[in-house]
Amino acid sequence: MANTSVPIFGWVDEPDGRGTWGILSTCLLTIILCCWTSVCPNIPAPSDGNFTRIRDKLHLALMGVLGPEFLLMLTLGQWTSARASVKGIKELGYSDWTMVHGFYADMGGFVLHGPGIKAPFPVDARQLLFLLQREYIEYPRIAKEDIDDRNKSDGFTRCIAVFQAVWMVINCLTRVAQGLALTTLELTTMSFILVFFVTSFCWYRKPQDITTTVPIHTVVHIDQILAENGIYSPDLWYNTPLDFINGEIYFCERFWRYFTQILQQIHLPIFSRRVDARPYNRIPSDQFQFLDAPAETLGVPVIVFFGSIFMFAWHFDFPSVTELVLWRVASIYTLVFTFLGGICAQYCHKVLFPQWEKQRRPNLLLSSLPRDDERNDSSLAARLRNIHQSKDPRLDIPLRAFIPVCILCAFYCVCRTYILVEDFIGLRNLPDSAFQTVQWSDYVPHW
Repeated sequence: MANTSVPIFGWVDEPDGRGTWGILSTCLLTIILCCWTSVCPNIPAPSDGNFTRIRDKLHLALMGVLGPEFLLMLTLGQWTSARASVKGIKELGYSDWTMVHGFYADMGGFVLHGPGIKAPFPVDARQLLFLLQREYIEYPRIAKEDIDDRNKSDGFTRCIAVFQAVWMVINCLTRVAQGLALTTLELTTMSFILVFFVTSFCWYRKPQDITTTVPIHTVVHIDQILAENGIYSPDLWYNTPLDFINGEIYFCERFWRYFTQILQQIHLPIFSRRVDARPYNRIPSDQFQFLDAPAETLGVPVIVFFGSIFMFAWHFDFPSVTELVLWRVASIYTLVFTFLGGICAQYCHKVLFPQWEKQRRPNLLLSSLPRDDERNDSSLAARLRNIHQSKDPRLDIPLRAFIPVCILCAFYCVCRTYILVEDFIGLRNLPDSAFQTVQWSDYVPHW
């Protein structure tokens, strides 16, 4: 909404050019296409029906709408894990392992059967590599083409989404070049497009809408596998008996599980569907994983640009001075949150959490496993540190990290909500140039 002296109030029809409906429908169509086509949920449990599969995809799409940068972190972690699996398994001599295999494994595509396993459970790429390295299982012979045959990815819809996103970017940039007003809704749509392109890149090799799995078998009793790796209490696990392989949980996953558990307790599970089976009969689609250097290198500039894009509306025309001030406050905090959140994340991940875990379990061989006193701790601090239904101590959050992160995130949610609300209520009063169409003839040579 670039500055102009001629505001137009109310709903504007579009007999000859842009109107309110044209702006609204174009932006909503672009956002929906970007969020829906870019997300790839994991393989559902065998007992899940069509509704639960749609629900999983809707949860990821809602994450993309309300927190695009969180969806970006999710995809970067899965991209990291898939690449790590390619490197690790190829080093074992299996040259046909690809990114598609890595994603398929982390989706829950390989299900472990064997002695002592009453309920077969999915293993992720890291666990699969561990089992192969110790020769507990044979290499699963499934070709990339076989996985692709199970892939129900709708390439046509993705092409439409890419075309719509590119057209939106070109149109917005051309409007700026010709001095025409942009709306805050169009600016927000541009932020979605940015994240859409990066998530689509990271998940390009991830199969979509797969519902079938591949069984893998071990002849070694599961208790023997645990004992050979220093675990002599067969029930000392929370998700699956192979929890010990994954070790510590990424700090983003800890906070995400905490906040989604709160939403579930207030009966508002809009981001995550709880896994009630023990062992897990599926791998949750919203499971955050560690990022490597290439993922951080790719993600940091995208998140910074996403956090700063709302600052471009600093001099836009708003329906009231109050809305202008609120937008500036929200955009400033969104940018500040980008840097403070990044600093806090690095501090938690590389300093605070490792030190805290070392203090809690200094002599434990496998730091992912709790002591008995930790498992039975019922103090108020312990209850506040971990509200997950499983009480997995790997999800514990030290209060000195939990409190500041909660404050930062609470203010961010408020600012993010205001930006999304203002995008729509701001359409009631726009400058006249917001309804002028781009003069494409300016870019066509006259003969």
